[in-house]
Amino acid sequence: MRHLVLSDIHGNWPALEAVLQAAPPFDRVLFLGDAVGYYPDGDRVLGWLREVGAECVLGNHDAWLLALDRLPVEGVVLEILEWQRGRLSPENLAFLASWPWQREVEGALLVHGSPCDPWEYLDDLAPARQAFRCSEARLAFHGHTHLAGAFLELQGPRPWVRYQAFPEGGELVLPPSVRALVNPGSVGQPRDGVPGAAFALWEGDRIAFYRVAYDLERVAARLAEEGFPPWLYTRLTLGQ
Repeated sequence: MRHLVLSDIHGNWPALEAVLQAAPPFDRVLFLGDAVGYYPDGDRVLGWLREVGAECVLGNHDAWLLALDRLPVEGVVLEILEWQRGRLSPENLAFLASWPWQREVEGALLVHGSPCDPWEYLDDLAPARQAFRCSEARLAFHGHTHLAGAFLELQGPRPWVRYQAFPEGGELVLPPSVRALVNPGSVGQPRDGVPGAAFALWEGDRIAFYRVAYDLERVAARLAEEGFPPWLYTRLTLGQ
């Protein structure tokens, strides 16, 4: 079975559209959290995930949106989430609220941050080593850092961990003796210096990474239409 692996869409519908136009055929969608936040079309993103029956886990922005009645709404991020929550359909809000923090799909673990803590950033070797100890899964998919790449653990008496980045695409083939923590990158707001929408395809022991360009001016127009901060567009042009 071929899985389309997505993370950190953040309400960026033009980016998700570009992914769907560029992706090879797939059987199932795995989503690693943060459907909402930053860009205006969170309801549309959630509607698509619900329609395709995506297997989803909560991200921190998703959790913040669900908890807004218990949080002081201060700062741009929470103000955007409050704006989005007021525009979510009841069906999409209930769908979002049903997501767990982690789940297993065909032996792979799905989590937003780390197997140890769904809010933790796997952005260095030390937290990656700890993450491997928090799960027995050979393969785990995560997001949160918005960086496309994989931490690889070579099993043995003293496991050895290294990192491989895939900011412009590429393919990872897992040998039997290797475990992996794989981040497909962010669909909606990459932060590895390469503009475009990132995603991955997982089939068996192969994970293919992709980065697809799209019309950023469509996002700029949506931001202007809804009065969102222009720096959200600038970040997309820089891939940061």
